[in-house]
Order: sequence, then C-alpha cells, then structure tokens
Amino acid sequence: MGSLPPKPTIVWINGSFSPASFYTDVADGIRNRGYDIVVDTLPSSARTPPEKPATMEEDAAYFHDIVERLCDEGKDVVLAMHSYGGVVGSECSRGLSKAERTAAGQRGGITQLVFVTCVVPDVGVSLREVTASGSSPWLILREDGYMEHIAEESAGTSFSGLPHAEGVAWVKKMPLHSLASFEGKLTYAGYKHIPSSWIFCEQDIILPPDFQRSCIERIERESGRQVRVYRLAADHCPNASAPRELVKALDDAVADFEK
Repeated sequence: MGSLPPKPTIVWINGSFSPASFYTDVADGIRNRGYDIVVDTLPSSARTPPEKPATMEEDAAYFHDIVERLCDEGKDVVLAMHSYGGVVGSECSRGLSKAERTAAGQRGGITQLVFVTCVVPDVGVSLREVTASGSSPWLILREDGYMEHIAEESAGTSFSGLPHAEGVAWVKKMPLHSLASFEGKLTYAGYKHIPSSWIFCEQDIILPPDFQRSCIERIERESGRQVRVYRLAADHCPNASAPRELVKALDDAVADFEK
C-alpha cells in the first residue's frame, strides 16, 4: 500500500489592515491538521509614513514571488485569500497554475483558490470601484495616502460577531493601509483558470451575502466551472470570531478538492 501524497502548502493572503498576527489561530489550526502554511503581511499594510503607500500591484508581486519559490521547490500550493486578498490572489497567480507549469515542464503550481468572503472584480476593475470602499464612515482617508479605521465605528461592522469591546480591541491593533491598493485594477483573473472554492460568511456586514453571491456567480460565469461553497455563521473576520470553524472549512475545501 503506497503512502499518501503530501498535502499542498497553503499560502494565506490577508485582508486589508491585517498583519500576519491576525491569523495566528488559523495558521496554528491548519498546521495541526498536517499542512504547511505561509502567512505574511501585505506591503500595503506593512508600510508606514513617510514610506510611499504600496499598490495592489506591489502586493501581488510580493506574493507572486512567495508562491513561485514554493512551486520551484516542487510544491503544490493552495491560495487562501481573505477580503481584499481576493484581488491580490487573483492577480498574483499569473503563470503559476499547476496546469500551466506542468505544460511548461515545471514542478509544482497552484492547484486551487479558496476565497474567504472576498472581493473578486472583473479584469479592469478595482476593489474601490466594485465596493465603494474608501468612502465608509468608519474609515479616515489621510492626506499621506493611508487609511485608518475608527475603532468604535468599525468594531460593529468588521467584527460584528464579537462583543463590542473585543471588536474595538481588534480594530485598535489594525495598522494603516494604503488607499492606492484599493485603486489598483485587476489585470489577470486567476479565478478563470484555477479551480475555486468559497468560504461564505453569512453574517458579513462588510461584504454582505448578496455581494458574495455576485462574486461566486462571476467566477462561475468566467471560468465555466462550479464553485464549491462552504458556509459559516460568521462575520467579516472569522479569523477572529470563528477561527476553529474557519480552519475546518478550509480543511474541508482542500480535502474535497484532493479527492
């Protein structure tokens, strides 16, 4: 009886305003289920004034390099993306799909995209255009090109599944985030070429169910493939409010695809 094939490596692409530390519980839970996982902070959340705010294209290039290195090591990769990370993940997957790399005689590649309540625009469209983000009452648009959350107002939307005081504490740990990153237009729709799954957060106020459904329909229309959906009774940030449930959904999404 042969040994089981190795599990794919998961590369997690954060939402905006989110350092890698926001996903520690998720990463630990996934590792406990036998996966390697890479979690890093987006340049658009890592830089601070007076540094120039990072663009979506810089975020995508950063994660493209991470994924390409793993692929060159012969590893199969699942991209798991949260919120704004859906734009970055779609953009950064150019040339890295398992099918493309196999056809080119290369090892490894992205086998699956897992969107966790994400923004998934059409090519030529930015996050800001599809969501009107940047005009939310809980955001401050600073003159230096960065945005910041207003804790009391944001807690009830971003972390609506937590007690208010806990939500405020999470928001206060959010770094600044680049406004320019929300204005970057998608140039490559990885979801057209790589099989996709969706972790659907039913209680999300930031990206409500109707918005998530529209993104799923876009993926299915553009790719010609069905999107498997895994539902969570969770808000916009299940990494904070429902980490164990998120870990199970992500494990299920990967395992179901591998069957």
